[in-house]
Parts: sequence; C-alpha cells; structure tokens
Amino acid sequence: MTDLNNSHIPLDEGKGPALWGKHTLVSLLLTVAVMGFLAAYVDVGHLWQQLVASNKIYLLIAAVSHYATYPIRGIRWKRCLKHLPLQCSSARFGLLVFFYNFVDNLVPAKLGDLYASHLVRINCGVRRSAALGSLLFLRTLDSWVIFGLAATVSWHLFSNAIPRSVVWVLIIGCSFAVVGTTLMVVFVLFKRSVPQWLPETIRQMIGAFQTGMWPNPKQFFRISLHTLAIWVLESLWIFFLALAFNLQLSMTNLIFVTMIPLIASAFPITPSGAGVVELTLFTCLRVIGVSSPLAVSLTVVNRFIDYWLHILLGAATWSIRKQIGLRTWRDAPPGNVDSGSNSRSFIGQQDTP
Repeated sequence: MTDLNNSHIPLDEGKGPALWGKHTLVSLLLTVAVMGFLAAYVDVGHLWQQLVASNKIYLLIAAVSHYATYPIRGIRWKRCLKHLPLQCSSARFGLLVFFYNFVDNLVPAKLGDLYASHLVRINCGVRRSAALGSLLFLRTLDSWVIFGLAATVSWHLFSNAIPRSVVWVLIIGCSFAVVGTTLMVVFVLFKRSVPQWLPETIRQMIGAFQTGMWPNPKQFFRISLHTLAIWVLESLWIFFLALAFNLQLSMTNLIFVTMIPLIASAFPITPSGAGVVELTLFTCLRVIGVSSPLAVSLTVVNRFIDYWLHILLGAATWSIRKQIGLRTWRDAPPGNVDSGSNSRSFIGQQDTP
C-alpha cells in the first residue's frame, strides 16, 4: 500500500465542499418555520420572569462547561491525527472544532463534517480524506458513548415501559453507531486489498482515509480520557443549567436529558437538528416530571446558549479570521498555493489568507 506519510503525495486539490445552495436555503426556511411554530407555544412573559429569577452564576458556569468542551475536542482530534505530519497546535485544533460546529449550525445534513476536513487541510496541511477518517472514528466513538448511556438510563427509568418516542430515538442512536462501525470495518478490509482497478487518485484517497481513521494505539488511553472529560462537561452544563432554575436533577435524569437530545441533533434535514432538538429536549423534561412552563424555559435557554450564542460567537470569529490566522473556505493550504491569490470565503466574500 502507498505510504501516505511520504511528502511526494500531494494534498487533495480542488474547491471546498459546496455548503451553500438550494439545499441550505430550503433547510434554513424549514428551520425558521419550525422555530416559528414552536415559539407560538412560548409564554414570553413567564419565560422572562423565570430568567430574571434564575441564578446567573450557575448559568455562567453552565455556559463555560459547555464551551470548555471545544478545546478538549480539539486536543482529542489532534491526538487522532498525531501519527501524521501536522502544522497545527492543539489550540488551533480547538478553534477549528469550534468553527466547523458553527458552520454545522447553519447548514444541513452534517455538511459541517466535510467542511471540518477542509479546514484541517487548509490550516494544518492534512489531506481531507485523512481528516474525514479521523472524524468517522470520533463520531463512531461518541455515538456508542451516547447510545450506551441513553439506553442504560432509559431502561433504568422506564424498565419495560419505555415511551415509544424514546424507543425510536434509541433506535436511531444505535443505527448511527452501527453504521459508523460498519464503515470502519469496511475500510479496514479495504486496507488489506484495495482493488487495483480503481484509479490511483481514488486508491490514494482510500489509503489516506484508512490512515486517518485509526489513531496510533499509544494515543487510545488519552483519547479515552479526553472523551470522558467531554461528556462529563456536557453533563455538567445541563446540571448547572437546571440548577440555575432551582431544579436538581438526579444522575439518571441528568444523563437522560443530556444524551437523548444529542441523538436528535443528528437529524439531517435542519442544521444541527434545529427544531427537532428543542422538541426532544422539552419532551424529555416533561417525561421526567418537569412542569411544562419550566421545561419551556430550560429548553429556550439551553438552545440559546448551545445554538444561537454559538452562531453569534462563530460569526464574530469569522470577522477576525485574518487577525487570528484562521484560513476559511477556499484559502490556500500552507505551503501549497500562493497565499497572495484571492479566494472566496464561505459566505461569498473575498477571503485572503
């Protein structure tokens, strides 16, 4: 098999993924429609009263806990690619994770993952195929963690009477984990025998994907620790969010409310499952006995911190991309194309490195 670490193999050429088009416009319009429908059921006056009465310190701790996962996700991603030549620090990987999740909040069908591989290419000099392989590994790892925890607490909470809506969410979560695992197995089998009739470019892409998909075994322990830290922080952010509204969640309820909506976030029709996540989170809170007005308040504040604030912070990050050295959209990768040439950014403006 071709040695992908050799410098004579070029980085993937070509334009970045097509994020903007009719599919994105339709998705955004659908999101606006769903959000408008859900907003009609929100008592703004009561929501404001509960927000004013909430513990702002706990809200701040909740937000910090959530956004603290991005640097850790960046470190974990770098460890997955550490066996390849990298031109990025751990801090830069954290920035890339934060930024591609911002894009994922604006485009449907998890196109943010394709953009993530493109960001790594133009910022860190890693082939897109290798980056996609590492993302498949991480997505599959997280899918099993989320599904395992969600299934365990659902069985504990409901025994043999699990609500049908929860069962369907668990089936979807299990499907994601199984599909990811199956893809990894297929590429492992391909590693032994890549069909020679395939074009050389395709065989190199498959080889790069395989190389990125499987981290160095020496990194597994640390990747596991980073994964544990990520999901502890994600649970803490829900715990402190609830505590800010004087709601104390048991460990079982906390994991249930944290994990089930995360499965819904993979809904491909709207960006990051917008609309579906809100409905799922509200339903989960009601299922564990939270009153409807409080469930609405928790859902609205949760999505503001997780979704809308992320969009605002992501747009601010894009506005200072030149100052922080962040290459976006179709910028030249380091050492590959003349950095003086202009290239279009992901929102259609000129974006020179």
